[in-house]
Amino acid sequence: MERNHIMGKTLNIKNRIFYIFILCFAVFIAADDQTVIVTLLPSMVVDLGISVGELNKISWTITSYLLGFTIVMPIAGKLCDKYGCRNTLITSLLFFSLGSLLVGITTNIPNNILFPSKLNWLIFFRFIQAMGGGAVIPISIASISIILEKKYWIYGFGLIGASAEAGGVVGPLWGSLILKIWDWPAAFYINLPLSFFVIALIFTMPKTSISIVRIKLIDTLIISMILILLTVLISEFNNLGFFKIILISILLILTLVEIIKVKLYGQDLIPNELIYSKTFLLTSITHFLLGCSLIIVMVVIPLSGSTLYQLENIEVGLSLLKLTAFIGIGSIIGTIISKFSSSIAMITGSILVTAGTFLYSKNLDIPTNEINYIFFVLGIGFGLFIVPIHNAGFHNVKENIRGITSSMISLSRMIGMIFGLSLMTTIGTARFSELVTGIQIFSIDPIVQNGINNEINNAGLEVFIEIMQGAFIFSLVTFIAVLLLSYVYELKKSK
Repeated sequence: MERNHIMGKTLNIKNRIFYIFILCFAVFIAADDQTVIVTLLPSMVVDLGISVGELNKISWTITSYLLGFTIVMPIAGKLCDKYGCRNTLITSLLFFSLGSLLVGITTNIPNNILFPSKLNWLIFFRFIQAMGGGAVIPISIASISIILEKKYWIYGFGLIGASAEAGGVVGPLWGSLILKIWDWPAAFYINLPLSFFVIALIFTMPKTSISIVRIKLIDTLIISMILILLTVLISEFNNLGFFKIILISILLILTLVEIIKVKLYGQDLIPNELIYSKTFLLTSITHFLLGCSLIIVMVVIPLSGSTLYQLENIEVGLSLLKLTAFIGIGSIIGTIISKFSSSIAMITGSILVTAGTFLYSKNLDIPTNEINYIFFVLGIGFGLFIVPIHNAGFHNVKENIRGITSSMISLSRMIGMIFGLSLMTTIGTARFSELVTGIQIFSIDPIVQNGINNEINNAGLEVFIEIMQGAFIFSLVTFIAVLLLSYVYELKKSK
């Protein structure tokens, strides 16, 4: 333990910069694959022979990645605390590489009874890929707290956050470029040499000491199953059929088993000192709500751009670039403000996100590539949270549980993103079906057909507006949570 404690003081500035570069590069690669699929999906639909009846399941290629990211985070945190950041990071990148390879070869895998369509293979392999990629961010954040002294943490957190957002913005643009010069599997194959290069660099980093933390995964596995079942139910809940009743029954049984287990034997997911920390609890709630708003904005931008305004892939990618670039700038601003007050940074960020979602809901009738100022407000707002939210969550946290703490803070946002995406898919699909009911789908008369297209387009616009209004509501609740978090955080700091 002592070795970890003094590492930030003994490393020279040159080594610190080099190690942080390695971590940022690893985070960038993992984050890139969260969004690269946005521009690859049309080609993947054709190559994988996905039928019209399966198109509603396409969102699961994103949801499964978010689920894999989420489920692995607490596991990665515990492994990081027990076996050290370096070893855990190398293992995570190897797992990420395996998943990337499997996604790339999906077209060559035959259909069978277990996975009757290649789309199911793709969803499963994306989950495996995310299990590796999802561990990288919390491990990197925990590594920052070891490489740097505490007074410099905000700079390290800011760089990790900026790298994650940079990976997210490059994803769609990178996918567009890949499709111009090659085919979609190349976007996943290229992860292998990049990951191996990063692993080679990681071997130059010093080992961190191994902890005596005991790893118990019963609660993690049960809660992961509960999360997956909830996601399926929320995403696919169009009617209460036999299959849904079975899922609900299993969900209730698992929940009851977890409650009894916790009552009799306690829990092994979160350290008790975090459970009793008001700061950590409010940090997690705030991050959850922020994740709900963020995923809605991130999905509405490309979907509205491509469906309502028929923008090209590169234009969709550039629209996302505006948002995520401003998130990176917001992260830098948040780092500077956090030197003086993390609370001010979070409150300012919350105000901007609330204003941005409101403005976006009122301006969705304007083409996506013409509302730069809204993306500026939203991007700066989301970016301002990256550093101070981790500062608040890490307050008075002991070194031997920083890995799991970092994981749980990241986990809360991922769960929020899953919940927001699932809710948006369910409500949006149902609402669109309701609005287009009775509309004639096709006419041989061009004038009539043009009118039909306009009616369908208007229905889609109304759905997107209502979804963004939902993001606005999440933002308002986030603002209230931020005020509570800031009050408790400042109160604890003054003691």
